[in-house]
Amino acid sequence: MNKKNGQTVGAVDPGQSLTKRVGRLQFFGEEFVLDTVSGLFYRLTPAAHLVLRAHEQGVPTQQFSGILQQRYGIDPASAVRDVELLLNQMVSMGLLDQQPHRPQEIRA
Repeated sequence: MNKKNGQTVGAVDPGQSLTKRVGRLQFFGEEFVLDTVSGLFYRLTPAAHLVLRAHEQGVPTQQFSGILQQRYGIDPASAVRDVELLLNQMVSMGLLDQQPHRPQEIRA
């Protein structure tokens, strides 16, 4: 568990819905994103950019691993692991809000 603003933040399930912070993120090319609330710039990996853009466009989190598989030709298990890591990091940095956990089956 990570600490965020004095609150405990749990791990994110890639099948879980995440709250979109409307208008909060401003992209600069494919490498940088500005959190307009905190004023912090973040440098993104290509995979992080792909996932964060998909989230901003309203793509369900259950589809993120498929997007990575298609784009990078990686196996389903690696894609699910990468999505879990990316989402956990984005929630811990405050770029995404975690909604209450809703158990769902994840299909890769």
